[in-house]
Amino acid sequence: MKQYEECCNYRLPRRLPLILRLDGRAFHSWTKKSHCARPFDEALMKLMAETTRFLCENISGCVFGYTQSDEISLLLRDDRTSDTAPWFDKRVQKIVSISAAMATCFFNENNPYEKKFPAYFDSRVFALPEEEIRSYFIWRQNDASKNSLSMLAQSLYSHEELMHRQREELMDMCWRKGFNWNDLPTAKKRGFAVWRRPVTVNGKLGPVERMRFVIDEDIPIFSAESCTLFDSPALRGDRTSASADADR
Repeated sequence: MKQYEECCNYRLPRRLPLILRLDGRAFHSWTKKSHCARPFDEALMKLMAETTRFLCENISGCVFGYTQSDEISLLLRDDRTSDTAPWFDKRVQKIVSISAAMATCFFNENNPYEKKFPAYFDSRVFALPEEEIRSYFIWRQNDASKNSLSMLAQSLYSHEELMHRQREELMDMCWRKGFNWNDLPTAKKRGFAVWRRPVTVNGKLGPVERMRFVIDEDIPIFSAESCTLFDSPALRGDRTSASADADR
């Protein structure tokens, strides 16, 4: 029986960054049943951001989180130091099952709506090269902006009126109804990021600075040319230590 089980016990390669992405299952129906506001429900946005922070704080090796709509993307690293141990030894089944359960549990426990319909998350994980990390988050943020504009337009026009419309046309249509998509708060256009920053907390001898995961509601546009966030040591990992460990 163990041999059958081990045949599917896949492990991802060591020392490569991981992307862990979670998605809400059938959230289109769930938001309707929960009577979420259209086009943007601030309570749901806040809950997704808090769920992302919870995952960042409780998943070993997580250095960055990003959420938009009903999805969460996490960046996990095991190359920070020469003896960094990966979460669940990079066993795919453990990573996806536990992370989905964590998100589902936290989200439902903190559901702010009057009618408590259960929500569920699925999860996937994959390794990618260092140079593709920025491209991945650009891809997801572009999707966030596209979804944001579509949701605003759908709250103002019928499905038939929006068919085959391009981005600029949708923006003009929203403008004609008195809504400028560019004037929306950043989080409604581009989502939230969660990353470690120094935070002042009360210590035994007075205020001290500690690194904590913080929800960022005013994130920049992720781009290949000019987003310093992805050049920070916290997201890049300690490549020197990783290389030294490999040499040994």
